Amino acid sequence: MWPPEALDFLRELEANNDRDWFRANRGRYDTVLAEPARELAEQLSDLGRPHFFRPYNDTRFHMRPPIKEQLGVAIGHGGAGGYYFELSLDGLLVAAGLHAPAPDQLARFRAAVDEDRRARAFERAVENAAEAGLALAEPGLKRAPRGYPQDHPRIERLRLTELAVYNRHPLEPWLHQRRCGARVRAELDKAGPLVKWLAENVGPSQRLGRGT
Repeated sequence: MWPPEALDFLRELEANNDRDWFRANRGRYDTVLAEPARELAEQLSDLGRPHFFRPYNDTRFHMRPPIKEQLGVAIGHGGAGGYYFELSLDGLLVAAGLHAPAPDQLARFRAAVDEDRRARAFERAVENAAEAGLALAEPGLKRAPRGYPQDHPRIERLRLTELAVYNRHPLEPWLHQRRCGARVRAELDKAGPLVKWLAENVGPSQRLGRGT
């Protein structure tokens, strides 16, 4: 999978994060980081079309390094969730679901988990992902959202503002071995029921064409 040189590159990038350094080392980025990510995305092509995020940060409105210190790939995102993997010095992140749902998507999610049948299906999907080590995001609200009682039996789910599961792996030797791809595949497959549930019960946002 990713060669050890990929981590060397990320360490050097962290110490030399400017556009001139990156331009001088773009060939290394493509070889040791981007190309292995493309190969992994090809192995996962049945999950959907990949989207490779640009290496450049938008620094116009935020104080941040000009170059992203991670390489992320989203797969099969059509506005209602999908799959994601990311390599950085923090480890290999494997994720699935809907990272930043729009207000109308959250409203549909809450309506779904308010119903026993659809809520049970959601819990089964979350448990399936948990079997592969992917944990559901923590609730983003401290209290029940407007319109729902504080003693709702599924208050923890109603307080969610992120509809995704995650597993961040530490930087270990298996990341540089062929079994890395198989491990990522196994985890994303276990998250498949959650992605399917979101597509059926939440769907793309209808606000100002978001998710189209």
